[in-house]
Amino acid sequence: MKATLPGRIMRFFLHAVVIVLVVAVVGCIAPAIPLVGELGPGLVASFGPWMTIAALVVLAALLLSYRRNGGRKAPTYAGLSAFALAGLIVILSRQVGVAQANGVTIDLIQTLGRGTQMDASLQPVSVDYAQNGSENLPLDVYPTKPTTGGKPAPVLVYVHGGGWNAQTLRQRQADYRWFAERGYLVVSIEYSLSSAQRHTWDVTQPQIGCALGWIAANAARFGGDPSRLALWGESAGGNLVLNVAYLANAGKLVPSCTGRMPHISATMALYPVIDVARMYHNPDWLIGRFGRMMTVNYTGGTPEQVPDRYAAVTPTTFINAAAPPTLLIVPEADHLVVPEAAYAFADRARAAGIETRLIRMPYAEHAFDLSSGSIGSQLVRQAMLRFLAEHGLKP
Repeated sequence: MKATLPGRIMRFFLHAVVIVLVVAVVGCIAPAIPLVGELGPGLVASFGPWMTIAALVVLAALLLSYRRNGGRKAPTYAGLSAFALAGLIVILSRQVGVAQANGVTIDLIQTLGRGTQMDASLQPVSVDYAQNGSENLPLDVYPTKPTTGGKPAPVLVYVHGGGWNAQTLRQRQADYRWFAERGYLVVSIEYSLSSAQRHTWDVTQPQIGCALGWIAANAARFGGDPSRLALWGESAGGNLVLNVAYLANAGKLVPSCTGRMPHISATMALYPVIDVARMYHNPDWLIGRFGRMMTVNYTGGTPEQVPDRYAAVTPTTFINAAAPPTLLIVPEADHLVVPEAAYAFADRARAAGIETRLIRMPYAEHAFDLSSGSIGSQLVRQAMLRFLAEHGLKP
C-alpha cells in the first residue's frame, strides 16, 4: 500500500529521530570517532532518559507503520531503533550503577523534569573582595537558612571553570542554592580572566588566596564557620582549587592581599585540568584547538616556550602530605581534559598520603553535570554532599 503524504512525513520524522538516537549511542560507545564522539555523550547527558523513551516510542511507531504500509526500509530502521534503545538502557544503567556504588540514589523522575525547584529567597550578597588595577573582583555569598540551635554553617567555596578565559562566578547558581538549602554557606569567587593580551597564570591563585582571607574574616557575619571550609571547582576551576588547597594547607599560598589563610578541610574537583601541558597537546581535531587557545592565553606561551609557567599551574607540582582530602569526579569520555591525567594524579596523591576518592563516570563528556536534575547533576551533588559530611563538614 502506498503511503499518504502525512504518512511519508511521519515516516521521515521517525527515521530522523532514529538517526539522532543512533549517533548519540555510537558517540558514547566509540568516543574516538570525530565529532560523533563529542556529540553523543553530550546529548545523553542532557536528554538520556527522554531519548530512551523516544527510542521505545519510535520503535513501536515504526513497527506499527510498516505493518500497515510495508516498505523495504522497515527492518533497517526498526533494527537501528532497537539498537539505540538497547544502547541507551545500557549506558544509563551503567551511569546509575556508578552513582549507586558511590552511595548516590538517582531520582529518575527528576531527570525527566530537568531540574529541581529552588528556594527563590536564597539570593546572593555580592561583595568586592579586592581589585586588580581598575578591575573589581567580586564574590557572591549565598546565606543558608539558620539551623536549629544556631550552629554556624560549614563554608563551601566555589571557583568557576571556563579555561581560565571565560564564564563567571554565577555559572552554577542552581547548585549554589541546592547546597545552601542543605545548610551550607556557599561563596562563589571571581578572578581575573585570561585573554590573548592578558596572561593571568601568576595572579589567579593569589587572588583566590585573597578571597579566602576575606572569607576567613567575614564568614561569621553570614552565619558561616570558616574553620570548616571546603573548596569546589570544575575544569579550570578544578585545577585552581587543587592548587590553592594544596598550597594553602602546606603554608605556601601567598595571597594577593593581607589576610589569614583558613585551613582547607576538603577539596572537590570535577573534570579538573591536571596536566596543563597535555591539555595544550590535546590531539582531538575539534576540541584540541580550544585547549591550545586556553592554555596559551593563560600562560602566555606553549609548554616548550614557558615550561616553568606550566609547572607552576599544574596540581601534581603541589602534592604534599598536608593536602586536604580530595574528591575527583572524572568523565571517562572527556575530550578536553584527558581523563588518564586525573587517574595518574589520584594514584600519586594516595601515594603521598592524601585521602583521595576518584569517581569515574562512564560514557560522559566534559561538563556532563551542568544540566540541573540530570543523572550527572544528581551524582555530583550527592557525591559531594556525602564527601563533605564524611570529613566533618555536615551542617
